[in-house]
Amino acid sequence: MTDTPPAVEQSPVVEPIIAPFAGWLVHPDWAERVISRAYDNLSPLQRRALVAANPYSYMNVTRSREDLFGNSDLSPDDLVGEGAAALTRLLNANAFIDTGRPALYLYRLTYKQGMQTGVVCTVPVRGFGNGRIRIHENVHDDRANLLTSHLQGVGATSSPVAMAVRSSAELYRQMMDITSTAPAELEFGSTAVRHQVWTVPENYTESLTAAFANQILYVTDGHHRSAAAVRALEAEPGDPTLARTMAVVFPEDQLHVQSFHRLAVDQHDRGAEDCLEALSEEAEVTPVHSSFAARPSGPGTAGLYLGGSWHRLELPPAVGNGAVSRLDVERLRLSILGPVLGADELSQPSAVDYLPASAGFDELSRRCDEENRVGFALHPLSVRDLMAVADEKGLMPPKSSFFSPKPRSGVFLRMLGRGATSHLPAS
Repeated sequence: MTDTPPAVEQSPVVEPIIAPFAGWLVHPDWAERVISRAYDNLSPLQRRALVAANPYSYMNVTRSREDLFGNSDLSPDDLVGEGAAALTRLLNANAFIDTGRPALYLYRLTYKQGMQTGVVCTVPVRGFGNGRIRIHENVHDDRANLLTSHLQGVGATSSPVAMAVRSSAELYRQMMDITSTAPAELEFGSTAVRHQVWTVPENYTESLTAAFANQILYVTDGHHRSAAAVRALEAEPGDPTLARTMAVVFPEDQLHVQSFHRLAVDQHDRGAEDCLEALSEEAEVTPVHSSFAARPSGPGTAGLYLGGSWHRLELPPAVGNGAVSRLDVERLRLSILGPVLGADELSQPSAVDYLPASAGFDELSRRCDEENRVGFALHPLSVRDLMAVADEKGLMPPKSSFFSPKPRSGVFLRMLGRGATSHLPAS
């Protein structure tokens, strides 16, 4: 693949692909209590513990049914109501500061593998339909619908959709100029991941916006939030606030991709020996003595955990010639999960669960043992893989890639002028 951006398929959009917004920032004194880890980085049990221990964590605003103690039968309206109440609690505590003007922000994450600096902005929701913003994953309707209800009823967003843009020398130059001339206004995190935020000076806003002109943006994390933004605008096409959504855009060569492992339930309810025999009929399976030996050595190989033992699995050949077909997640779905285990990954409820690679192989084996699942440890795809899929308008299975580290929730707040923010100007 070349570095030349693909041509936009429809006539140019008048509105800029990125734009400043009049957001709010978490007060530095509240940062430790309010800012929460990314939703997908935590299990439901961890999210429950976090919410129970800290009523001011932003996680209280965005809960799902599985995050609530003993209230799994709550309706979407009930969940939205609880989220609005949690946001009201934060606003009443003055945990966020009104920045007072539309602005762009730079968000830097520094970690062992490197550093990535992105531009926090708003992007046009219609860009998802006209080719300016491209996606690569399927979504589950129930999750997307709940997030749509959050937008409509809670009245604010704080988790920017993460996106990638093809790198350019001009973009790097401007970001370096901004971050090297002034200290970060907000710093948080740990020795593992350091987070820093700068407000882009007004004299850089126009030139930084221009650096994105004619660029294609690729969603890397936040497909459900993207779908929610589209659905909210479809429901209220005349609302100018819903016409844009908050995003953070990183140069693609700075991003670090991990895999999402699969934990599947054998729908045929076979014992480990019979299930392994069925798998061996469709793929080459080799027993190994440790999880280390089962680690996928490259694309086309996977680790298999079943009945307390690890194996190395060679995935069957791709079915089709498209960019999606060549991916390990799709080869596994079409040749193993569905045909052998009867586990339809795209159905709801799904017989397949997901575990980010950062959770570790010990957690994968523990979950499989406790839940009687078959574990598949996959090799990560690359940013260029997902760009190729998006350019072909292909869709991967849900949770095909895991970008780490992730921007946090509770740093920025974009007011939508409804729900808990109906008394405040929209931004």
